[in-house]
Amino acid sequence: MADVSADMVETNQLSVKELIDTCQECCTSFNPAQLSLDAHADAFLSARSVTAEADCAFIRQVLYGTARFQALLKSFVDSFYRKHSGSVLRGDAQLYKIYAYLAIMRLTELGTEQYRRLVSVADPQKMMVLLEFIIDTDSLVECCRDEWLKIYNKEYVDDLLATLVSFRPELEDVLQQLQDQVHLTTQASEAEAAKFTGTSKAASAARKKTVPEPFNLTQPKPKLQPIEEPLPPPVKCHPAPTPHQGPTKEERAIEAAKQRNRQQQLQRFSDPAHGPFHLLTAERPTNTQQLKQQQEEELAKQLTLYPGKPRPAPGPPAAQVRLNAAAILREDTVYKKKQLQEAQMIKRFEAELRDSSKHDSWQREAVAADLAARAAAVRQRRDDLAATQQAAIHARQQLVQQNLQAGQQLKEQGEADKARLKQQMEAELEANRRQRDKVQAEKAKVEAALEKLELDNRQRAEGIRQAEAAAARARAAVVAADEAKKRDIILQLRAFEKIPRKGKEFDPAESGGHNLLEEMSLLELRQRLAYTTQRHQEEEEQQRAEIFQKKKEKEGMLARKAANITSIRRIAAAQATARRQLTKQQQAAAAQQAQARTEDQAVQLHEKLEAKRAATHAEKARLAAEEKRIKFEQQQQGAAASQVEETSFASLVAGQARELAQRQRSTKQDAVQYEATKAKSNSVRMKSVKQDMKAKTDFIKAYDESMQQLRGTDQQFRQQELTRKKGLVESQHDFEARLGQTHKEKAYVPGSATEGPAAALLKQLSLGVLASEASLSMKQ
Repeated sequence: MADVSADMVETNQLSVKELIDTCQECCTSFNPAQLSLDAHADAFLSARSVTAEADCAFIRQVLYGTARFQALLKSFVDSFYRKHSGSVLRGDAQLYKIYAYLAIMRLTELGTEQYRRLVSVADPQKMMVLLEFIIDTDSLVECCRDEWLKIYNKEYVDDLLATLVSFRPELEDVLQQLQDQVHLTTQASEAEAAKFTGTSKAASAARKKTVPEPFNLTQPKPKLQPIEEPLPPPVKCHPAPTPHQGPTKEERAIEAAKQRNRQQQLQRFSDPAHGPFHLLTAERPTNTQQLKQQQEEELAKQLTLYPGKPRPAPGPPAAQVRLNAAAILREDTVYKKKQLQEAQMIKRFEAELRDSSKHDSWQREAVAADLAARAAAVRQRRDDLAATQQAAIHARQQLVQQNLQAGQQLKEQGEADKARLKQQMEAELEANRRQRDKVQAEKAKVEAALEKLELDNRQRAEGIRQAEAAAARARAAVVAADEAKKRDIILQLRAFEKIPRKGKEFDPAESGGHNLLEEMSLLELRQRLAYTTQRHQEEEEQQRAEIFQKKKEKEGMLARKAANITSIRRIAAAQATARRQLTKQQQAAAAQQAQARTEDQAVQLHEKLEAKRAATHAEKARLAAEEKRIKFEQQQQGAAASQVEETSFASLVAGQARELAQRQRSTKQDAVQYEATKAKSNSVRMKSVKQDMKAKTDFIKAYDESMQQLRGTDQQFRQQELTRKKGLVESQHDFEARLGQTHKEKAYVPGSATEGPAAALLKQLSLGVLASEASLSMKQ
């Protein structure tokens, strides 16, 4: 597409504005249900008279690209409209798709300068909004990346985003120009309005003239590596607190203050002057609580809303529903099928002396066992998934480190490849320059040879044209002579047809006398038609009677079936009523049993709770007594307090040592597992890389072999086709030569001794006319 864009400056091609409008119209008018891409492109280009090769290639590539990446462009445009719904129009969706396709997919081939030319012909306001959305990488990642990942893999999407990031400075320049153009347009409109109102300032300075400059074609840049996700910040732990022996100075001060406060409170409340007042009115009997309860009940009655009593539900309808024939037959078929199933069940029970109760119980037990096995499998799967998740976390950390190292290596390798590619491009440029000089030197010789060949072709064509004119004149003379002879024969035939002939009178009682099978006169035909009509009427009456009889029989059968269905419904209704009553009784009994079980469980629970409370009280009392005893012993053994503290500190130190040893063992195990997982991942990755390289090599080899075979087959087919066409042309020439020779031999030449075919036909016709006149004279 870069070559096509570089050739746009030719004068025989469409302008950039016309090219973009043509691409938009071509993409909009495409209907995949009617035509394919190639057929639509051919029809559209021929209808629009687009003949330039570069324009046709550009339009086709835009059509193919928008159709191929339709899902990606649709998600992009939808996100674009959601973010800028107030500043863009829905009717420009196809235009935005074309410019988005050129920016996302083909910007590396086009270059920013050519893309700038394409953007400059559109509305600056629309292009400014679109480029702001494209340049904003954060918005693309937030709005479009998740939708693109549903269609393409992560590496491809990251490559697309990295390409846009690499062209961001150039696109920002284009955006700045568009913004300046939009702001200048606004300022110009304001200045024009001010001038119209008579408040304009002095004439502006002379505008700067546009100086044409050659195209600065941007060389394609290598794609940047995908943006790596940042590593999570390392977890920083607080240092372990420094252990100390016994209570600190602050803790001892707090405990002493508590003891002093406790002694002060005991001394204060032991004095009767600080105790509560004891009033005799509080000890008198009163009914205040009863009155309060009565008032609350009355207020609750006033505030409670009682809904009205509904009317009783109407009874079931007593009228019978009239059934049609289809309903009667359908319900009768259902009842017969049920009767047949019950009869087969009874017959099977009589023959096998057992029913399906054992099978049903076995089936329930099997289902319960399957559910238990499934639950155990689910638990096992959860444990496996947890272990797999832990291993995946370790593998992910290792993979991130490897990716960082690989990225650094690829960056260094990319720099080296860039330098080597630059050298190769310079060498290819020099070779192309030498090849161009050589081609220009050979071009003069080719032009002289073409002029000579054109002169020879003109002379040969002039000779062929003169020979064909002479042959055409000869053929025209022969055709004129044949037409004159045919005209004479036609005149003689018309004269023969005008000779009068006598007819015969018609008799309806006689046949035609043509000696045909079933030949009869007109009277006999009328009699037979009347007999046939009468027979058809009799057959119709007989069929009508048979149909009426069948209808009566069917009505009787339907009446019997309807009566049977009514009786079956009556019995089924009685059985359903009995089943409902039995079900209600069973439900009531089950409810009573459940209530009884609930009450028994409540009693048992209360007993257990009481027992636990009693045990708890007893345990509290024992602990209080034990604490009292310990305090007493500690007071008695005050000298051994330091020894107790030393023992407690020693136990704490031993516990910390055990914890450190356990932590060290777990760390070593994690390190060993990490190293094993890393080695396994490396081996799997290397094996996968080798398999991919081998598959790629085999595919390329097979592809080259198939292409070589197809080229040979195509060359052979073309040779056969050329040979066949040459044979057809030679056979056609031979046939035309033989046909011309035959016409020359059979052609009538006036004044010759031989008699032509037209003269022979005229002679035969004259003989036939004479013979017919002789036969008529003999009859007379």
